Amino acid sequence: MIQNCDVLIIGGGPAGSIAAVKLLKAGHSVTLIEKISFPRFVIGESLLPRCNQLLEEAGLLDVIAAAGFKFKGGVAFRNEDNALKIVDFKDNLGQKHNSSFQVRRETFDHLLLKEAEKLGANVIMEAEVTAYDPKENTIEVRNKAQEMTVYRAKKVIDASGYGRVLPRLLNLELPSSLAPRNAIFCRMEHDKRTPDQPEGYIYVYVVGDNDAWIWNIPLSDSVTSVGIVSSDTYFESFSLPLEDFFDHTIRNNTHAKERYAEAQKINTVGYIGGYSSKVKNMFGEKFVMVGNATEFLDPVFSSGVTLALESGSKAADLIIREFQGKRIDWQVEYEDYMMVGVNVFKAYVEAWYDGRLQSILFSKKETVEKIEQKIVSVLSGYVWDEKNMFVHSPEASIDAIYALLKN
Repeated sequence: MIQNCDVLIIGGGPAGSIAAVKLLKAGHSVTLIEKISFPRFVIGESLLPRCNQLLEEAGLLDVIAAAGFKFKGGVAFRNEDNALKIVDFKDNLGQKHNSSFQVRRETFDHLLLKEAEKLGANVIMEAEVTAYDPKENTIEVRNKAQEMTVYRAKKVIDASGYGRVLPRLLNLELPSSLAPRNAIFCRMEHDKRTPDQPEGYIYVYVVGDNDAWIWNIPLSDSVTSVGIVSSDTYFESFSLPLEDFFDHTIRNNTHAKERYAEAQKINTVGYIGGYSSKVKNMFGEKFVMVGNATEFLDPVFSSGVTLALESGSKAADLIIREFQGKRIDWQVEYEDYMMVGVNVFKAYVEAWYDGRLQSILFSKKETVEKIEQKIVSVLSGYVWDEKNMFVHSPEASIDAIYALLKN
């Protein structure tokens, strides 16, 4: 027997949940398939102000604000020469939201999914999509009891994240143009935070001569998420087990060494390798892919959850209009739209690793106030504001500022 629904969503992360909430509020039936049980650990714990705006528009911000997550007012970059650049999200281009949260994703994601359930989503946990027929728009699902069910939906949303279900099943995966990198991470307890560190800010420590970088995300007054991001070549050059590489990097970075001298690990050191990805196209006649199922760049500017919420929200809005009988140009209104933001973040990621952006951030020369605001706006996640030159011409803008400050 085939079960019917308006929309079937694969994946219960932020992209899937925000899409489900918006669709349910518009009166559509939603079945959501999630492979593992919640709550579950995942990285990507630092949000951007744009996330707050998207959550607010979906009616979810109050739930997140009431959860007691750590306030995030900005980001601080520090290199081995002790140069410090503090980016305060309040110094943006006047956008409504100028702060966000540092979140434990196991809690954040579960809260969003529970809101979808409260609104009537049929959430099936510990179930896996094993086949998809794009012509009939049927999805074969195997639950934890190994029972098979077939669903037919008017629209399918793939929000499966790193699982990338439809890209695999439909042969849509493409290699990323970004160099392969690794993330090695752990949560630490009782790190030393000095009084000069802005409360709640994420700190980014540059390792050596841009060999790697370390994220430091305060999740509470005593617990910090710590991650090391490096190229394959740098990681493999040490020939060390994960935990030894993690410890070695922390001990040999000036700032991390001091911060974590008396801290203890509270979970196993984790690893994600070759995380960057992309797809041939983000949609088909009866399906659309959102979040990391489409394209994941790099954790350096905390873009992951922003892109997930933006794509999930946008896809839901377009599906609602399509169900109303309106013609949707999915290429222009969805993929081209999403690629504006992806390409801005990508330009910043590439400029970070080739050193141009670090030269800009750590420059001792004063920049025009408006230039500073435009950069802060991008780092706040407002990467669709085409009035900002760093959005409509990201590469040219970075190059121009780099040349100006270099001379």
